[in-house]
Amino acid sequence: MNEQGTNEYSADGSGAWHPTLHAESVVPVCAPVQKDGPFLPELTEIDPLVRVPEARRDFNVGGAGVTVAVLDTGLRTTHVDFAGRVMPGRNLTGGDPADVTDRHGHGTHVAGIACAGRIHTGVAPNARVVPIKVLRDDGTGSFADIRDGLDWVLDHREALGISAVCMAMCASDNRVTDTDMPGDAIGALLQELSDADVACCVSAGSEYYAHGGLQGMSYPAIFRQAISVGSVYDADEGPFRYRDGAKAFSTAPDRLTPFSQRLHHKLGGPCATSVFAPASPVASTGISNDTGESLQNGVSRATPVAAGLVALLQSFCLRTTGRLPAVADLLRWLDRGAAVIYDGDDEHDNVGHSGLTYPRASAGGSLLACARELAMRELTAAEQAGTRTAHREPVMSAR
Repeated sequence: MNEQGTNEYSADGSGAWHPTLHAESVVPVCAPVQKDGPFLPELTEIDPLVRVPEARRDFNVGGAGVTVAVLDTGLRTTHVDFAGRVMPGRNLTGGDPADVTDRHGHGTHVAGIACAGRIHTGVAPNARVVPIKVLRDDGTGSFADIRDGLDWVLDHREALGISAVCMAMCASDNRVTDTDMPGDAIGALLQELSDADVACCVSAGSEYYAHGGLQGMSYPAIFRQAISVGSVYDADEGPFRYRDGAKAFSTAPDRLTPFSQRLHHKLGGPCATSVFAPASPVASTGISNDTGESLQNGVSRATPVAAGLVALLQSFCLRTTGRLPAVADLLRWLDRGAAVIYDGDDEHDNVGHSGLTYPRASAGGSLLACARELAMRELTAAEQAGTRTAHREPVMSAR
């Protein structure tokens, strides 16, 4: 591991030292439905709500110059949706470390939402993608492998230009703070990545029903250094029943999904859910062949939407200022540009609701917030420079 990432350890009875992790296993991710050919080339479920195409057009941005690392089940690297934009990745699940082949489908589906750019069009279609295989071919995984994946990102971020990380997975817990997890290895890595201006988008969790509709988020989204992402419906999709018992008797735009964990800042403070995004259902890139498509619903879809939006903001900032924005800047722009959604105003499901408001991602709103702030910074800098120049000019005496 990276030297700085190993500062915090805990001892066990064996006398050996191990990095501290506060969860062991990832909630298994489900395999998307695969189709041989494309039927929905655009993200038709996401675009109308988040208004991504308009934002890309209005701000002339598509994610160029940035790289998204997708920690998942791998990637179909030969799919035309990623042609010319796949960077060397890593397999941390065993076997050939260079074999990032996606035999499950979840990773390719997620990566397509974030940055597909040919048959399907993701949120940031010009961004590069680095596949890091941390989940096995059956969709299971360990947080030890995810820790190693984040450490790999930390070590390779400069060489590969990685500025965003997509982690569309979660543990099964429900937390309201990160203060009870001192020395956690993933928390430490998230901090190091954040300090390096690498934004890590993480699923807020899919166990809201299982935890009785209580506010909270799962590990590792609960860490304040993460951009945590909850999910909403994008349209009237009819009723849904989920395997854990959650039910949506009807759906509509901006209704929170009954499985999405959520944490308001009144309770969570700096650990609150950062943003919500559309998640159910979404068509994206598939693994059946190099033009394949996949379809799936669930909170995992919201996370790559946020990662793609982060890539757009980073790309715009790079073009405008020549440098990446801080993660704190990204969080502020996501929040200031967001639409306001109400938890419990019109949801029709079998879970409890907080009766509080949350931010839902808006591509145009966040890019506008970014552009305005950068313009104000430039204006302020120019005014300060002018003041300093004026102070240095000699004063001419009256004649």
